Amino acid sequence: MDVNVSLTYRGELRVLRKNHTDWHWNTSASTTPPLSQPTVDVFKCSLNDSMQNIPSSVPPPHRNFLMYKHCRTFPRLLSPTPCENDLFLLLAIKSTAIQVDRRIALRSTWGKRGYVQGKRVKLLFLVGKSLDRIQGFLLQQLLEWESRQFGDILQWDFEDSFFNLTLKEVHFLNWFTCECQWAHFVFKGDDDVFVHTSNLVEYVKGHKPSEQLFAGDIISRAYPIRQNQWKYFIPEEMYPNKPYPPYAGGGGYLMSRQTVLSLGVAVSSTDLFPIDDVFVGMCLQKINVTLTHHSGFRTFGFHQVVSHFNPCIYREIMLVHKLNPTEMWTMWSLLQDTKLKCFRLRI
Repeated sequence: MDVNVSLTYRGELRVLRKNHTDWHWNTSASTTPPLSQPTVDVFKCSLNDSMQNIPSSVPPPHRNFLMYKHCRTFPRLLSPTPCENDLFLLLAIKSTAIQVDRRIALRSTWGKRGYVQGKRVKLLFLVGKSLDRIQGFLLQQLLEWESRQFGDILQWDFEDSFFNLTLKEVHFLNWFTCECQWAHFVFKGDDDVFVHTSNLVEYVKGHKPSEQLFAGDIISRAYPIRQNQWKYFIPEEMYPNKPYPPYAGGGGYLMSRQTVLSLGVAVSSTDLFPIDDVFVGMCLQKINVTLTHHSGFRTFGFHQVVSHFNPCIYREIMLVHKLNPTEMWTMWSLLQDTKLKCFRLRI
C-alpha cells in the first residue's frame, strides 16, 4: 500500500511517499527536499561510569544498553485525549513514527473508537522519537498532526528502537497509573496485529477489573538465546543460564486494571531488560500474578494447513500476528459481511 503525506516545511509544501516499508521524497511533488534538515534533539542522559568495565565480548548495542539502563524517566512530548470515566477497554499499541500506514489501518478497522457490545473502547499509540537525520523532523510533524486530529498519540522523548521498547512499558505503566487508572481492562499489543475486539470484550466481561488477570500466548521455560546473530540474543553478562520467567509472546496480551496497577509498582524495583516481553514477565513474577494461556492469541499465526485469509478462523480468535495494513483492511471487510457462514474449524 502506498501512502502520501503532505507537510509544511519552512512555509513550503513537502510530500513524503511510503511504498512498502520505505519513506522517500515524492519527486513528482511541487518541490524538492531541502539540502539540510534541522537536527532532531532527544532528551540527554549521562552514561553510568560504573559500567565502563563491561567485557569486550558484549556487543556494542548491549554494552550501550547496560551503560544507560539507569535512564528510566524521559519527558513526554505528546499526550492523548483524557481517558473517559466509563472506559472499559484501552487498546495500547506500540508503534513508531514511520508506521503511519499501520496506524491508519488500525483506526479504520478493529481499533475504531466508540463502543463494542455497549462497552467504551479507546485506541492509544505508544511512540518514541525518530532520530533519522533526513526524515526525523518531518515524521515528528506528522505525529503532531495525528495527535491534533485523533488524540491517540502518547509520545516520549527517547529514541524509538528495539532496546527501548522496555522504556515504553515503564512509561506507559506510569502514565496509566496517573491518568487512566479507571480503565477496566487493557490490551497491550503491536501495530501489526489483527485484533478481534468484540472477542476481547466478551472475554473480559467475565472478569472483574479489581482482580488479577493476565492472558495471552504464554511462553514458559524459554532460555536466553546465545547466538549473537539473532535479534533476541542476550549475552551471559546480562542474564544467567536459567529459563526466563513465564511471559506472553509478542503481538499482544490482555490485563485487568489491577494487574496494570500492580505492574506499575513492580517496574520501579526491576532492572530494565532489553526484551520487553521478558521484562514484563520478570515484573509479573515479582507480584505473583498467574499468567493465563489462551489459544485465541495467535502470536505465531496459523498452521500452514489453515488458509491465512479464511475469515471464519478470524471470528474465533483474539488476535493474529502479523498482518500488513492491506491484509487488515481486507480481513476487516470480510468479517463485516453479514452473509458470512462458517463451520467450526480447527486452528
